[in-house]
Amino acid sequence: MTTEQRFAGRVALVTGAGGAGMGTEISRRLAREGAAIIAVERHARRAGEIAERLRAEFDVPVRSYAIDVADRPAVDAMLDEAAKALGAIDILVNNAAINTQGSVFDYDADTFDEVIDVDLNACWYLIRQTIGPMRALGRGSIVNISSVAAYNGGRGREAPYSAAKAGLLEITRSVAIEAGPYGIRCNAIAPGIIESKFSQKHAERLQADADVTPLRRHGRPEEIANVVAFLVSEESSYITGEVINVSGGWYLSV
Repeated sequence: MTTEQRFAGRVALVTGAGGAGMGTEISRRLAREGAAIIAVERHARRAGEIAERLRAEFDVPVRSYAIDVADRPAVDAMLDEAAKALGAIDILVNNAAINTQGSVFDYDADTFDEVIDVDLNACWYLIRQTIGPMRALGRGSIVNISSVAAYNGGRGREAPYSAAKAGLLEITRSVAIEAGPYGIRCNAIAPGIIESKFSQKHAERLQADADVTPLRRHGRPEEIANVVAFLVSEESSYITGEVINVSGGWYLSV
């Protein structure tokens, strides 16, 4: 097997797979190296578009699902159908997230719950529902996309997002401890600011962050995809329970 096809025979589930940022590049990177892809995306149009793109670019099986990852019955139905179509999932990338900002003094309680449900609870549930089949396989790799906001409270106005991303780090460590004996690894990535439609929309405000980042720029989605590919490959076979900061050194400056 060539390095370029090192994920042939593996099945990868990627949430938030159809966005303009990290999800698309993570899906493309894993597909390029041979993985069958289960692309989960909240927006139906994006779900269809990422599936069409992957099929056009790479000769791998693809299934896409337009569901809310916080909708557990929908997740269960998706997992059942996907397993029948592609086989057991042995790569899970929890990438889907929302970030509704606001002051702690007047943040809407229902919105807080929604952020926690998508950014933390849904990640736990997907792990819970896929880790059993991974144990039966005797292998598996889980990557949780956290954020540097897990360390600094998002510097204000994103308390639920920061709380969820911090909680995701502890879930990562807990899963690593319990699942390791069964050949399952679980790691996390904490990106800094990554180029996206959001960063373009707020380019002027976010420029100050780039100015204090040692590498003097924001990250690119493919740079996150590179780390995901490393963490789910055999090149990282003795790494579990770890958090890799991918922020160009920005975390050091805050």
